[in-house]
Amino acid sequence: MLDGLVGVFVILFIVIIFLISLSFKRKSKKLKNLPIPDHLGIQNENYLPMVQALEQSLSDYYKEAVKNRLLQNHPEWSDYEYEWLFFEMKRFFLINSLLKSVPMFSSRVDDIWHEMLMFTREYETFSKNFYHELLHHIPNTDNTLISNERGFFDWIYLSLFDSTPNSREIWGGFLQEPINRTILDDFRQLSDEDLIRKYFREHSDWMEIKGDVIRKMKKEIFQSDDVKQGKKTLAVPPTSSEQHYFQYAMGAAVFYSIYEDDQYQEQMHEWHPCDYYKGPPTGASSCTAFACSSSSDHDSGGSNGDSSCASCGGGCSS
Repeated sequence: MLDGLVGVFVILFIVIIFLISLSFKRKSKKLKNLPIPDHLGIQNENYLPMVQALEQSLSDYYKEAVKNRLLQNHPEWSDYEYEWLFFEMKRFFLINSLLKSVPMFSSRVDDIWHEMLMFTREYETFSKNFYHELLHHIPNTDNTLISNERGFFDWIYLSLFDSTPNSREIWGGFLQEPINRTILDDFRQLSDEDLIRKYFREHSDWMEIKGDVIRKMKKEIFQSDDVKQGKKTLAVPPTSSEQHYFQYAMGAAVFYSIYEDDQYQEQMHEWHPCDYYKGPPTGASSCTAFACSSSSDHDSGGSNGDSSCASCGGGCSS
């Protein structure tokens, strides 16, 4: 009798574990078979040398060996899905070439990183060619790190790269967490040199890009102050491109991280009706511009849509 009950409980336990595992796997939606952007979708053509240096550091043999091994281990991945995941792996490597420490926020991209590490000699060669040192693996993070570091990761990512529907799916959406207040305070108060020492790799590579990132963040912080003081306003113009949308959304994320961080999710969710906030789009057509006053106040770099909010025309309130 007792043995029979134990057997029933064991079977129930196995079934429950299986269902939980199945549910977890279903959370990772299948990626779309979309064209992969050239040059890693980098927004600024002046940054192409960094992209080219990364590509040259990855040998064809190494890339092919990693791909073959992973597709064997993940038969559920199609060829194009792997290519998209490796595309995001390379974007992650580029961010690591700028910042001292970059947590991993995608379990699927982390699977690729793990496999790359298995080819020890090839990984060391790649790492030392591109970083001049060994890039140590930082595991896929748990929820305790998300609120502290995810917001800054998203802001850096969107400052460098054009977002795509697959990018949002792979990374679980963007701008869902506020940027850490300590980071924002540092960017407000510290000199460029001190910021590089604290947050960026100090080698001389890509200093222009690091400077651009610092100036962009400082600008958005000061624009946030102008919004708070009523000198500029948040507005809701139409948009025609995902890339254009996120150029404005990043500024709003900085504003709410500074002034309404305790209600960040609610404000960002209300602030834009676009589904870009949570994941792949479902056809929503309107979203929000940031810190509009006049067309002369805007840095139009990075936007590529034909929407009037590129110059705040018609979409901004005074």
